[in-house]
Amino acid sequence: MSYASFESSGAAPGGQSNITSEADFQRTAQIVVSSIQKILQNVSSMQRKVNQFGTAQDSPELKQQLHQIRSYTQQLITDTTSQLNDLANCKERHLKIQCDRLVDEFTAALTAFQAVQRKTVDLEKNAVRQARQASGAVLHKPAPRSNQSSTNNTANSNTSTGSMFEDNFITGSRGQTQQQLQEEIDLQALEDQERTIRELEENIVSVNEIYKKLGALVYEQSHQVDSIEASVEQTSVFVSEGVQQLKQASHYQNKARKKKLILALIAAAILAFIILIIILKH
Repeated sequence: MSYASFESSGAAPGGQSNITSEADFQRTAQIVVSSIQKILQNVSSMQRKVNQFGTAQDSPELKQQLHQIRSYTQQLITDTTSQLNDLANCKERHLKIQCDRLVDEFTAALTAFQAVQRKTVDLEKNAVRQARQASGAVLHKPAPRSNQSSTNNTANSNTSTGSMFEDNFITGSRGQTQQQLQEEIDLQALEDQERTIRELEENIVSVNEIYKKLGALVYEQSHQVDSIEASVEQTSVFVSEGVQQLKQASHYQNKARKKKLILALIAAAILAFIILIIILKH
């Protein structure tokens, strides 16, 4: 699979996301979900290609394709990390819980990516080690000895010997030139492999830094969620106390109404008694 085919599948855009509403959050979250799926797909493809190292399918084209996938995935990881940082700025509790879930899924994808990178480093180092051992064996291999002519044949065929010497000299020079060219090609290949190893190790360190950022993000998220939960619990307590106070106020209000009613009845009875006395006197 080529780099162009990866681009056609769509990559998560980098840069800062302007999340000002829940709709913005959900759009960015969907991009993160898609990016995590792409990372896992790329890791699977990388694993298949790494498994072909040292087999009949191994070739410079294979390693070039692996390099393209790895570079694309590395950039995708960087962009996704930035988007997760944007999602972490949300305040709503249910959105923070969703963000925590995305962080966990992204961390799992990172772990898979790191595993295939470490495997690639081990295989590349082993290949370099074997190549250097083979190169050393060739350099220390003794040159083949030419057959010595007898002194009698040398004395009788000076012209023929001179001609053979010239031919051997030309052939030897060509062989030496070809050997030097091959050694230069092998040396260039070793340098390319060592450069690949350095790049892989730098990528591993870079992903480890992302791990640290995610760890800090998870800690901050959990602290904020705990604060939100504490606020919710405190609000719940206040609501319960408010409801209890309302019940007490309603109870007191009913008592006051009953007292007023009783006093009104007593006042009416007294007034009726006074009116009755006045009537009886007349």
